[in-house]
Amino acid sequence: MKDTLRWQTIAWGRILFRTRLARSEWEALKAWQGLVHQAYQGNPIQPNLCHDLWHQDQFQKPDAQKAFFTPNRREREPSSHHYGHDIQLKRYCGLPLVGAPLEVLLEHGLKVAKSSRFEAPKAWAKQGYLCMGPLRARWLQEEQAVPAHPIGPWIRFAKPLLTAKQLQLYREHWGKTLLVVLAHSWDQVERSMDLKACIDAVSSIADQYGYLKVVWLRHWKDPLSLPIPDGWITACNGHRSNPWFLDSLRTLLELSDGLASNAFGTHLGYATALKKNLHWINVTAKQDLSLLAATKAQEEQIEWQERQRLSEELISALKLPFDQQALAIHQLLDPYWGLSIQPSPAEIAKILGR
Repeated sequence: MKDTLRWQTIAWGRILFRTRLARSEWEALKAWQGLVHQAYQGNPIQPNLCHDLWHQDQFQKPDAQKAFFTPNRREREPSSHHYGHDIQLKRYCGLPLVGAPLEVLLEHGLKVAKSSRFEAPKAWAKQGYLCMGPLRARWLQEEQAVPAHPIGPWIRFAKPLLTAKQLQLYREHWGKTLLVVLAHSWDQVERSMDLKACIDAVSSIADQYGYLKVVWLRHWKDPLSLPIPDGWITACNGHRSNPWFLDSLRTLLELSDGLASNAFGTHLGYATALKKNLHWINVTAKQDLSLLAATKAQEEQIEWQERQRLSEELISALKLPFDQQALAIHQLLDPYWGLSIQPSPAEIAKILGR
């Protein structure tokens, strides 16, 4: 009850007093906006964003915070802030970026096993869940008996940080470009792999398919310095609390012709949604779940096994003749990412109850 009254008060305050009440949240948006502006408006661009998070009027190291720490609360559910998903939706619908909290849970990523979980249903979330794919929406409706709305890949709501003219100039300057996204650790789940083998595999893909430029996108938990070859570009989209995270990712995808990965992760659907060629890096990642509680570890193990199965299906699809690949990949990914779903701003606003 106390939490409900608190957020109701926040909602009315933001509606009545606008930026005067939510000054810290607006300042956080501006701080991050300044960081991405510096990264992408210089010449050449410097897309290797700082992995710190903005908290208490300054950038701080994320390692000192608890797992899934969410600073600068714009929304009642902390995970709604991950990767700026709430910002993407509000901007798409023309809503205030900091306003009355949304009465909906935003699933901030990909789950491919029915038993996997993000957030449990909340009584205040009258609109239920927003997720990417129709399969996930159906599972939520069946398992939780709550509304669930598939809205397609989150990347479609993002906007590049460069103008169309700037994007074109970089494409002409770089030539055919390959974006690399590997399996990564997150909080108490540690993932590792043979980095040299990955670099060698990417080099082979670049040579085989004529890529002239390679952009290596590291996760914020990856080391700052990576032993990649000279001439390759290191990139990072910053900490997951960066509200312009997806805009940064959209920019890198727009600059690229293809994406290479060894992980069945969210980035595959994003690249497919933007019609990029996919390449598989045949280096298996190892996963350490020893820091998780037993039940959570079992859930993550089932999720990992299902991703491995889907990876094999994707590898098979990539071996098909080129003219058959696009359809096979679309059919494989569509249930999870909702590639066929493209809601209008009015449709999203209606789901949000605005």
